[in-house]
Amino acid sequence: MLTLYAPVAGALAPVEHANLRAPEVVWCDLEAPTDAEERTVEAALGLDVPTHQERMAAEESARFYRDGDALVLSPTLLGRREEGAFMADPVTFILSQGKLVTIRRIRPRAFEAGSGRASARIGSARSGGAVFVALITSAVERLADMIADLRGQALAVARDAFDESAAPIDLGATLRLLGRLGVQASIAHDCLSSLNRMMAFAGESCAKHDVSGEDLAALARDVNELERGAEALQDHLTFLQNAAIGMVNAAQNNVLKVVALATMAFVPPTLVASIFGMNFKAMHWFDAPWGPWAGFALMALAPLALFAWARWRKWF
Repeated sequence: MLTLYAPVAGALAPVEHANLRAPEVVWCDLEAPTDAEERTVEAALGLDVPTHQERMAAEESARFYRDGDALVLSPTLLGRREEGAFMADPVTFILSQGKLVTIRRIRPRAFEAGSGRASARIGSARSGGAVFVALITSAVERLADMIADLRGQALAVARDAFDESAAPIDLGATLRLLGRLGVQASIAHDCLSSLNRMMAFAGESCAKHDVSGEDLAALARDVNELERGAEALQDHLTFLQNAAIGMVNAAQNNVLKVVALATMAFVPPTLVASIFGMNFKAMHWFDAPWGPWAGFALMALAPLALFAWARWRKWF
């Protein structure tokens, strides 16, 4: 879908039937674009729109580069596809001729013009560079909110798991929750790492494309701090996962201990009963009047002796 934005009544808003070359158009947004839409933008602005495979490239030179007078940046951002879960995917920003072109397959909240904290900044933008700064600022704020939320959930799990006065927790559900938190923390870290690399590259060309160097430097500092916070959060979640697995192992050991005690209690009497059930004529004392009582005594004394020996060995 191709959407063009231009200042309307003092605010940036989508416009229909506008010419891509028109000076008032400052932002061209391509969401899940078709080949025809990409060719339209390329022909109108003289750009070479990178393919999705090129935007997914791991090497930095394929994601952040200059194409003539255009600056092409493809950081990984957090967003959604349709109504699915959060995911990370490259979003391409092309700054050229005072305009901004964005190509994406996900829906970051920053791109929802008219809602959210980014709206005021985007609404006041009058150039592609200003729109770019507003979108990146909103993406960083969204990642900061996500890390803060993940940190709060991790602290809640730690409090419930290690508070002796709290009710026992479902360790299986806790491990699944920690797994989800770990995946989201990893996604946030990948996005911040990509933004950090983009900031370093874009800082060299910010003035040429009407991008505020001060704003970009401030964003770079925020991204650095958030990236360190995401790394610390990942370490914390790893510790909680290891602790939860240790608690699962301890619970399993307690179950095995109960099974072992039950075995000690019932196996020796079963053995004695089996011996007394043998039909050998040479075992005349089985037929004696005191024979059953001797059997009952052995059945009681055998497990008691085993319990005493296990207690002496400090098995329980």
